[in-house]
Amino acid sequence: MSDAQLNTLRLYTNLSNAAAGIDAFQSARRLGIFDALKNGQQTAIQVAEACNLNSKRTETLLDILCGLLILERYQNDYALSQMMHLLTAHDDDLGQTNRANIDAFMQSKQPCENRTAAYRNRVSTAQWQATPAAMALVKYLSLSEQIEPLNILDVGCGTGVWSLPIARQDPEARITFVDYQKPVDVACRTAKDIGMEGRFATIIGDPFTADLPKSQYNLAVVANLLHLIPIDQWKSLLGRIIGTMSPQGRLLIVDVFPGQESGNITRATFQLDLSMHVPGAALCDPLTLQQTLLDLGTQKPQYAHIDAAPNIYGMLLATVNA
Repeated sequence: MSDAQLNTLRLYTNLSNAAAGIDAFQSARRLGIFDALKNGQQTAIQVAEACNLNSKRTETLLDILCGLLILERYQNDYALSQMMHLLTAHDDDLGQTNRANIDAFMQSKQPCENRTAAYRNRVSTAQWQATPAAMALVKYLSLSEQIEPLNILDVGCGTGVWSLPIARQDPEARITFVDYQKPVDVACRTAKDIGMEGRFATIIGDPFTADLPKSQYNLAVVANLLHLIPIDQWKSLLGRIIGTMSPQGRLLIVDVFPGQESGNITRATFQLDLSMHVPGAALCDPLTLQQTLLDLGTQKPQYAHIDAAPNIYGMLLATVNA
């Protein structure tokens, strides 16, 4: 058998195993196996008894889940892996519910139902997945060259996952979180948890209409927001944000951008989920965004991929002219 044929066979086997693994995972979820293991490790017989299952078949299913690193096996006992603890807390069906109407969506020529608010709330609860990228982002900002204490405006802050790692690099930094009440509450709790009590303020409301201070901030962060906004509204929003900044302040835009091959599947999945829930939404084109910033009078933005998991994010950093 040739190398090309062997490679085809490997690809087929990997795909077949992935499909079987997903089926095994969803079956275990529906049968209550993960719930049975939440309180600690158990044997296959104990799991089968708890879920009213055939014990021999249950052991086979549990072994498949161990191969997927969803479970861990200790002699005759099975336990949830650390990854599975995260999954059951945040996305217990691997997003299957959110993709339930994918066939109808693909066949339809009509815009999707507008579920922007629900989509954004769901994505916000999963922002912990962006933590490695948010930590890696700090190195692009050359904060050691920053003379003044950071005064950060985080627009559409979500959980604060993008601005808080930046602020932690400066013991005098302050943040103003701008968003609706629920995400702002989460960002404030996180800020307190990491020792930023008394160093943050809040502005509750829509970034397009909220009352924003003028000429005050030396760093503005707009992360994971622009892909939710039609392109013809970018200039209006970014113009408002630039108006809040002091001369030579920096505008940092983080979003899902093309270009990192290792993130291709994750990015395409993100794009499909977005298009199923937000009418007219699309991933940002960095060149279009760069031109929009130049039209607003910034210096030429610097662009970079954020080379960290999940390898879908990029950043544009623009300086506001005096």
